[in-house]
Amino acid sequence: MKKTSPLLLALSGFIILFSFIFAKPFLASAELVLDANGEPLQWFNNYYVSPHIWGPTGGGLSLGTLNNNSCPHYVIQEKSEVQRGLPIKFSPVFSRFIFVTTNTPLTIQTINETECIESLVWKLVKESTGLWLVSTNGTASPGTEGITSRFVIERIGTSFPAYKIVFCLPTIPTSCKGLGRYFSEDGERYLAWGDEIEPFPVVFFKETSLSATTSSQVIRTVA
Repeated sequence: MKKTSPLLLALSGFIILFSFIFAKPFLASAELVLDANGEPLQWFNNYYVSPHIWGPTGGGLSLGTLNNNSCPHYVIQEKSEVQRGLPIKFSPVFSRFIFVTTNTPLTIQTINETECIESLVWKLVKESTGLWLVSTNGTASPGTEGITSRFVIERIGTSFPAYKIVFCLPTIPTSCKGLGRYFSEDGERYLAWGDEIEPFPVVFFKETSLSATTSSQVIRTVA
């Protein structure tokens, strides 16, 4: 009988322990995440993220820049309700289930062409002002380098399904907060996280053929 290498056993134990520690903040009862048509979201499909109430609250999520820096991009909300923004896709961190479920660690990537060398995977970054914003240049890795790119989806309400995208600091379940909007002085709406940020309820639309008037394909430069 072939003996198992002590190093392999040690690595296996570390991986199991690591997975438990960093998945623990997200452990809770899970249910299917549904799109606006009542269909379950699937990993790696493209979806638009929109406010759960259509109207003057603005449009879908897109990409912009900060302080005239062309890269990396930041996640912003379109100002007009007729703009659906850019599609995103969800990728699982640990799950092997084909559908996206609530309280399941995942990564989010905006789908768009870009001149930046950075990835378009979302990542939480702390600016010099102390404000936490959602930027790109994240990683889908399940290791420690992917901690700031790890989110979960939580349901809001019990009737028409609305959701919030949540970030938790690893090993600190009480740190879980929904992503919300930070309104800058020039009127931009950045996706942000923190004690002073009110969670932003959203719904998901599966990507379809949209006209140029409803789908944003341009990454705006914001002063």
